[in-house]
Amino acid sequence: MPTILLIRPENRLPADIATCAAAGWQAIPFSPIRIAPLAETLFRLPQIIAPAQALFWVSPTAVEIAAPHIGSLKMSKANFGEAKTPIPHIAVGSQTAQALRQQGFANIHAPQHGNDSEAALALPIWRNLPPSSRIVIIRGQGGREHLAQTLRQRGFAVQYAECYQRISQPLNWAQFQAAQPQAAWITTAQLAQELFTQCPQAFRQNLKSLLYFTQ
Repeated sequence: MPTILLIRPENRLPADIATCAAAGWQAIPFSPIRIAPLAETLFRLPQIIAPAQALFWVSPTAVEIAAPHIGSLKMSKANFGEAKTPIPHIAVGSQTAQALRQQGFANIHAPQHGNDSEAALALPIWRNLPPSSRIVIIRGQGGREHLAQTLRQRGFAVQYAECYQRISQPLNWAQFQAAQPQAAWITTAQLAQELFTQCPQAFRQNLKSLLYFTQ
């Protein structure tokens, strides 16, 4: 059975391992970053998003961490249109949309193809929102600015709710050597950068030679 490194967030590992096993791969968790919720932001989250006309979710991780803290805003917004209407929840991709559905949200908008800001910006929902609508982007600390910059250029008011942080954690390179992986599954630039930053020179060429699966 070939071996694949899971260079993925820790909270994604059970599903990732099952996916790899179904495809005939032995999965080895090998994440250089762990996710830590930001309690202060999560405590203030209902207040942050109360004025919003739409919420944008950057990942399943953002949904899993933030969703339990927003309470009744799952249901409706009195200030969106003349009647109470479910607030639009805009997902960066299909997995994020699925995470929203599992949390009980309605009025979900996600690209049919693509899992990035560019795909999300092409959604029709942006044309249906009132001018100068407030959009809250729920994400971790840092990340791309392309989405927010483009929305501001379109006349929207954009605010971040940064609900978690990514913390570096040391990798076990003896495990890497023993596993002798043939491939790696990695989905963000930050994970890739942290991986190669930590890599000892002795393993660098081997790491570069792997088959990489990404978005």
